[in-house]
Amino acid sequence: MDLSNERSVPKVSILIPTYNRPEYLKLALDSVLAQTYPNIEIIIGDDSTNNETGTMLQPYLKQYDYIKYFRRAARVPYDNMAQCFRFASGEFINFLMDDDIFHPEKISKMMDYFLKHPNLSLVTSYRGLIDANGNTLPIEGFSRPVFSQDTLVNGKEFGSFFMKHRINFVGEPTTALFRKSALPGGWANYQGIRYFALVDIASWLTLLSNGDIVYIAEPLSFFRRHAEQGNNHEAWKEGTYYEWGILIHENPFIDQAERDSQISGYIQEHGEQRIFGISQCTNPYLSEDVRAKYLQIFDRNFIRSKQFHS
Repeated sequence: MDLSNERSVPKVSILIPTYNRPEYLKLALDSVLAQTYPNIEIIIGDDSTNNETGTMLQPYLKQYDYIKYFRRAARVPYDNMAQCFRFASGEFINFLMDDDIFHPEKISKMMDYFLKHPNLSLVTSYRGLIDANGNTLPIEGFSRPVFSQDTLVNGKEFGSFFMKHRINFVGEPTTALFRKSALPGGWANYQGIRYFALVDIASWLTLLSNGDIVYIAEPLSFFRRHAEQGNNHEAWKEGTYYEWGILIHENPFIDQAERDSQISGYIQEHGEQRIFGISQCTNPYLSEDVRAKYLQIFDRNFIRSKQFHS
């Protein structure tokens, strides 16, 4: 398939939310500029507390008219990602976290599958791990390949597999390229609930509800492990506890017996003290949507009924 003509292929928006990491951002941006796919736009949303990122970007903005850059004053968790999503004009979207990098052929190889299979809502791949200095790291449990060869899977079947194991088999936001129209509620919105901690998982579940998925077995992105990552923060980890509870209860990919089993296990794992602690919790990774829905679902009678039947 000819991907050499910009006008002959759909536009892909690469969205890069960034925060006080100009050195890593430069590496990430260079990996986008090295892409072999001809029709892209790059949107950079900057939450930084200083001007170092903007200064670093000035030569890029002068040279490449398809790079769009904006600064933000408010720093609500993951609002930057949502705003980048709203600004995107491409038919297809791939986030790139500012400390990760792309393989040069990532977008071309993924778009080739989209152009061949119109029912796809997302394409993901195996991802490599690198350290703070870009050195290759050994495979870890969360990054093990899902398939040994490129594989097309029905979205709902993959969603069922995803939820039964409660493992993010799609990967981090950097990993997947997806069809924007298959996320009608926007980024990190699942069944009308906005998520702040499990933003990628909420989005992947929506996409899997609306189309099929291809998994590419070669590493097309590289996830950087370092001490400053957001998912090292205790507030983020606490937010995931509550959001998983809603996703288990609301998810259509698993049957009622599997749902009851998972909810009972969830309640026993976390206990009433943690579950009801959400009402006093001031965690910035909890949206009001999540807080209200969680309290609606997990009342004391519901919890005790699940414990008695576990």
